[in-house]
Amino acid sequence: MALVAAIAAADAVPATLVHFKTPSGNIGCIGNKTRLRCDVVRTSVKPPPKPLTCEFDWGNAFQLLPRFAAHRLCVSDSAMGARRVLGYGKSLRIGPFLCTSRRSGLTCTSRTRHGFMLSRDRITLY
Repeated sequence: MALVAAIAAADAVPATLVHFKTPSGNIGCIGNKTRLRCDVVRTSVKPPPKPLTCEFDWGNAFQLLPRFAAHRLCVSDSAMGARRVLGYGKSLRIGPFLCTSRRSGLTCTSRTRHGFMLSRDRITLY
């Protein structure tokens, strides 16, 4: 729950956290109007080298901010564990972010057209 505290503390005004997962249970996300984080449990995509400054887990956690390109995170917690399932073919808006679940993976974008596509076979950050 450190992630929940970190997201809540980062906001000047408390925002509602939205927590969901894909039907496969392989991707879990948590976010609000200021940031969105999604984690992938299993992927065949090899992450870039772990930064020397990262003391925790690297490679399967991703963050999207309203005005910046998506990026990988160095994390010691998880965005997994949601009860809510975003069914295939369904979309969910969380503030400036729109996430769409498909059998091929999860795509999340911001209003500024930054985002990511996450799946077992593909990781695309933009």
